[in-house]
Amino acid sequence: PPELLNVPIEELDPFYKAQKTFIVVTKGKTIFRFNAEPACYILSPFNPVRRVAIRILIHSLFSLFIMLTILSNCAFMTLSDPPSWSKTVEYVFTGIYTFEALVKVLARGFCRGNFTFLRDPWNWLDFMVISMAYVTEFVDLGNVSALRTFRVLRALKTITVIPGLKTIVGALIQSVKKLADVMILTVFCLSVFALIGLQLFMGNLRQKCVKWPPVGYSDNLTMLFNHTDVNGTEAAYSFFNYEDYIENEENYYYVPGHLDPLICGNSSDAGKCPEGFVCLKAGRNPNYGYTSYDTFAWAFLSLFRLMTQDFWENLFQLTLRAAGKTYMIFFVVIIFLGS
Repeated sequence: PPELLNVPIEELDPFYKAQKTFIVVTKGKTIFRFNAEPACYILSPFNPVRRVAIRILIHSLFSLFIMLTILSNCAFMTLSDPPSWSKTVEYVFTGIYTFEALVKVLARGFCRGNFTFLRDPWNWLDFMVISMAYVTEFVDLGNVSALRTFRVLRALKTITVIPGLKTIVGALIQSVKKLADVMILTVFCLSVFALIGLQLFMGNLRQKCVKWPPVGYSDNLTMLFNHTDVNGTEAAYSFFNYEDYIENEENYYYVPGHLDPLICGNSSDAGKCPEGFVCLKAGRNPNYGYTSYDTFAWAFLSLFRLMTQDFWENLFQLTLRAAGKTYMIFFVVIIFLGS
């Protein structure tokens, strides 16, 4: 009957009969379920304030208004050079989100009982977005600009106001939960192979071709290793600084067109250096130091790169050149089992 639309009525579902709930039916035949306990301990289901909040919450125009607000907020966040009045607009958006949360709290209650505001996981995002908006605005956080990136989460609020999108995302989340065992197995296998890679290749990618010192340094180099000069006295370390020499990138061999020095190895089937260069472990790892097996974390990242086949052939070639072609078997196993 029309007189029962948009007003609190007794629970009709037998499943919820034992719980303290009531329902509100809209003109579109949509059923909203609320907790029958007083909202915020003071607002009963028939309290005028709560009834007004319920009518606002279930109205289709309210959801449309919130959705348009979110989309407008996203449009403002895309501006590379925001206007001078953009700060005022941010305050308006924050005020609208606060009003939305206040309506939900007055209509449903905050957290005590089922169907309250914080009992819905989708509202956790709203609560976090609003909280971070006030924290970043009124609390002096210095240069902690990373917290301001939480504003981007406002775009995710679109999920909560579009029923179809909410259903799809919910289905995806449930699918991920079902894949938990598969994910655990994958991480375990990656960890095992990362430990193997750590033991086999640790430090190998730092091996590079270093120019042999000029002829004039040969005697000084011998004296340095023997700790004596030609007169038998203690050598002056300033003659030839071995560490500085091998760490100097100007002494590395570079293949034309490549940013990193030529990787080499000292095993029989590893990559060799051109004449006048010797293979030494010096400098950083390839790709600005991000490609290595020197720690478990870096080895895990390298194995994850192999499993996802993200430019894996570069890692494959670097490793074989540093360690030897025999270790091709290791990569065959990883690619076969991982991909």
